[in-house]
Amino acid sequence: MSVYTPVNRLQLEQFFSTYSLGEVTGFEGIKDGIENTNYFVTTTQGRFVLTLFESLTADDLPPFMELMTHLGSSEIACPAPLPGRQPNPLRILNNKPAALFNRLAGAAVASPSIAHCRQIGLHLARLHCATQDYVFPIRNSRGLNWCRSVFAEIGASLCPADRALIDDELRIQFQNSADLLPRGVIHADLFRDNVLFVDGRLSGLLDFYSACTDTLLLDIAITANDWCCDNGIVNPEKITNLLSAYETLRPLEPQERRHWPLMLRAAALRFWLSRLHHRLHPRPGEITQQKDPLIFRHILEQHRRQTSVISPRPAAWPSCFRPAADTRRRTDSDDLECGTDCTASS
Repeated sequence: MSVYTPVNRLQLEQFFSTYSLGEVTGFEGIKDGIENTNYFVTTTQGRFVLTLFESLTADDLPPFMELMTHLGSSEIACPAPLPGRQPNPLRILNNKPAALFNRLAGAAVASPSIAHCRQIGLHLARLHCATQDYVFPIRNSRGLNWCRSVFAEIGASLCPADRALIDDELRIQFQNSADLLPRGVIHADLFRDNVLFVDGRLSGLLDFYSACTDTLLLDIAITANDWCCDNGIVNPEKITNLLSAYETLRPLEPQERRHWPLMLRAAALRFWLSRLHHRLHPRPGEITQQKDPLIFRHILEQHRRQTSVISPRPAAWPSCFRPAADTRRRTDSDDLECGTDCTASS
């Protein structure tokens, strides 16, 4: 996604010589995202996406390649790795493992509508159903233990208000285990920039490199926190519609409904910590993207003020997400007591 490893035209031409996809006619780095290096590449025979993996090694990647191949065979709209003249889709480019994919049509939406939220809820349920019996060997490496470890690493750089909030939320999350909730393959990063639409219809799910086996409800919460919040303000109607669409294919179990408010909080905490860590310890790159940690702080605070569980009846869902009486849209000056980014100045 962000370009950490630059690639020149000669390297691309040598890379494409192992495929039968024509001659390279153009390429450009993709600026979105923060994990991998991605390029759009055009040849005389089509349009492709080239990914260079910055963290995952060649030994790490086969399960992800196999998962995307499985999803494609299950009619889930996602990129499938191209094997080229050899069956193994992985190559080495500029000392990094790399793979080539067909470029899916469409573009991400910056401001999702209710209709977009319904579609993403439905397709997330399709993803969970398509992998119901799929054995995926990757466990979530960014669960609560990871959150606690990151907090221990960066806590000294945060202001007292942030430290107190994170410490209290970690305490509550560890006291309320989600281990007995339904589990399966989750995307774990189904943000707006990882979904494509054409003429208002979902055309592709991208970036499965955070996929893992974990609690299905966590996947829904991660998705809802991004798709159903407008500039950091939770939108109850969007959450209602995302959940309603999801449940047309996979109804939630009673224990999932009870745990839903805590899972929304766990998902917000995980991405707040991730973005704080990325801001405090940025990776070098030619094109990089910093994402605002404050958004997830705001989302976490709103969820902490909400104590209701999902009602068993869909018609009652909106009341489950009605803000507390003292909730108001906050100005920038209200956001934090200790500064705009709430990290200690150097």
